[in-house]
Amino acid sequence: MTNGEPGGERAALSLPLIDPAPRSMTLTDGRRVTWQEFGAPGGRPALYFHGAGATSLEAGIFHREAVRHDVRLIAVNRPGAAGSSLCAGRRVADYSLDLVEVLDELQVDRFACFGESNGGMMTMAAAATMGARVLGAAPINPTVPWFDPVARSVSSSSAAIGYRFVKYLPRAVAALDASAASRRGTRKPPPAPPGEPHDRADLEGPPPGIEKDVGEFQLRVMTERAGKQALLAEMAWASTDWGFDPYAIPVPLDFFCGVHDAQAPFALVLTDRNPDARFHHFSFGHSGYSHPDARRRILGTVAGYFGP
Repeated sequence: MTNGEPGGERAALSLPLIDPAPRSMTLTDGRRVTWQEFGAPGGRPALYFHGAGATSLEAGIFHREAVRHDVRLIAVNRPGAAGSSLCAGRRVADYSLDLVEVLDELQVDRFACFGESNGGMMTMAAAATMGARVLGAAPINPTVPWFDPVARSVSSSSAAIGYRFVKYLPRAVAALDASAASRRGTRKPPPAPPGEPHDRADLEGPPPGIEKDVGEFQLRVMTERAGKQALLAEMAWASTDWGFDPYAIPVPLDFFCGVHDAQAPFALVLTDRNPDARFHHFSFGHSGYSHPDARRRILGTVAGYFGP
């Protein structure tokens, strides 16, 4: 374990990022599920939930911080992504059935979890439905339950447009995502140093101040998408009743949101209503979680769930 050891910390933060070979298993219903593992092999287990349309590769953005904190990052690909079988007709809460099988296969009893965007939604779902096994959960820019009147009342008009597209025109959203992924392949991470003002009109890509290799890694994640069917499945999950109460999650919660992210206002409501919850903000927008300061604070929080 390198946490608290200056030399070890420097070594962890100089590690190259990795793209480990995927692992897989067959679930009891015959479907296949795949995952990757980052961070410290044999370390303290934490599940990472990728965003909609992404894959388990996204967890690799946090690889160095996970090594530093002796955290084993287990990133499971949801239905349709990176070889995991599609599974229609289930609610978000039902995903815990898959997770139980994977964790039992890995002989993991208790764990922490975190994830961004739709992965933040899945983080809440795991915490709500697997509370006895969850030490703590950190949703990052979590998806808004647009079927909830409170969520709609605190969200912006631009968020309303986006969520209506997700619900009523999902194929158009999938086409736009594919087009955006193609454009991202020609981008480079912004060279601006930490503290440089950020163009609020460009809140999508890696934030200013990010390390060159992490920025390139994040652009790869944003370019190598899971595919149309996986994204359609994610949008169907996000836009219908989740099957659990997001206001009564029985584990420690730490919400992290970009100051310009559309999900932040409802995350504040969730923080206020849940029994053991805190709100943290980071600079920039939806993708600002990859900034080194945000990564440090997020993984520090996740590691804290395991105790001293």
